[in-house]
Amino acid sequence: MKYIILILFLLVAICSLRGGNGPFPESGGQEKTRYIFVGAEACASKCHNNDTMGFQYNNWRLSAHSESWKSLKSEKALAYAEKVGAGEKPWENIACLKCHITAAGVDTSSLAPTYRKEDGVTCEACHKREFNPKTYLPAEADCLACHNDSVHSVSSFDFAGSCRKISHPRVKTAKK
Repeated sequence: MKYIILILFLLVAICSLRGGNGPFPESGGQEKTRYIFVGAEACASKCHNNDTMGFQYNNWRLSAHSESWKSLKSEKALAYAEKVGAGEKPWENIACLKCHITAAGVDTSSLAPTYRKEDGVTCEACHKREFNPKTYLPAEADCLACHNDSVHSVSSFDFAGSCRKISHPRVKTAKK
C-alpha cells in the first residue's frame, strides 16, 4: 500500500513539474506548450522586415500600438490616472498595462530576454497568446478586449476600418 501511495505521489510531483494537467498528454485540459513572448525586434530580425516576408515591422513601428506604453507617461494619461484612482504611475498599473503592452500579467517565465514592455502593443499582442504558439489573425472580439469603454472612453471601434488602417500583409510571391 505504501508503494502505491509513493508511486501516486511521484506521478503528481512529475506532472506538476512538467506543468501538465495530468500524467497523460491525451487527458485534455490546457495546451501543454506555453508561448514565449520574444518582442517586436525579434519578430523583425527573424522574418518580418525584409523583401521576402514584407515590412510588417516598419508598419507597426509607425503605428499608435508601438507608442502605447509611452502614452502612459503623457500628461493626459497622468491626469486620467489621478482622476480614476489608478495611481501616480499608470505605466506600472496592471489595469493600464493590460491594454498598453503585450503580455501584461503573464508569468515572467513566458518572457524572452528580447521582450520589452516599452515596445507597447507588439505583433504578439494580436497574433499570439500565452498558451497558443500558433500565429493567427485577430477577430473583432480580440480587439474589443481593449478598444472598448471598460477603463476609459474609447471612440466607437470600427473593426473593418481599423484592420485596413493597420494592415500589414505579407509580400505576394509569384507561384512557380
